[in-house]
Amino acid sequence: MPSRRLLLVLPAYPIWFVVFRTEFLNFWARMIFAVSLLTLIALVGKPELLRFPRIRMSNILIGLVSGFLLYFLLYLGYAIFKPFVAESAGEVYALRREAPQGLIALFLIFTSFGEEIYWRGFIQHELQGMLGSVRGLLAASAAYSTVHVWTMNVPLMVIAFLMGLCWGATYLKTRSLQSIIISHTVWTELVFVFLPLL
Repeated sequence: MPSRRLLLVLPAYPIWFVVFRTEFLNFWARMIFAVSLLTLIALVGKPELLRFPRIRMSNILIGLVSGFLLYFLLYLGYAIFKPFVAESAGEVYALRREAPQGLIALFLIFTSFGEEIYWRGFIQHELQGMLGSVRGLLAASAAYSTVHVWTMNVPLMVIAFLMGLCWGATYLKTRSLQSIIISHTVWTELVFVFLPLL
């Protein structure tokens, strides 16, 4: 029987709809609100996420290296497929105009933390318990990708699926949210603030 806690993945879809398909406030305010809600849902569904384990240097190193490596792979993929994805990338980068870059850099730390708490710490963990490690990873990555359907941006959904696989596999290997929170933060900061593709 499916875990009742897993039903808490469902709110992500209407919450992401509000982020990407409404004009309430600006994008970054909507994103902070949405990630706050998802983090709260994860903590209600799995209160043990509030316990923070001891910080390990190996997890920090894995997070930093994987964040830079994933950025490099995205950059390479963008260079190869640029004629097909440049317009979609332009839609994403248009969101940079809605707040100062320094503020966006701070927002990305919070959103990376909250998304990993929700998607890997809660949703993937629940799916692995139900489906096993590999199928749970695939199902969580698919959910992480399809929640982006409201962007109407297929390349972004593909990237979300691939990033979900990478961060989910790292979570499986390390059993630590520390490494993937760092990786997600490094990756988004590079992509959005410090070394944008466009």
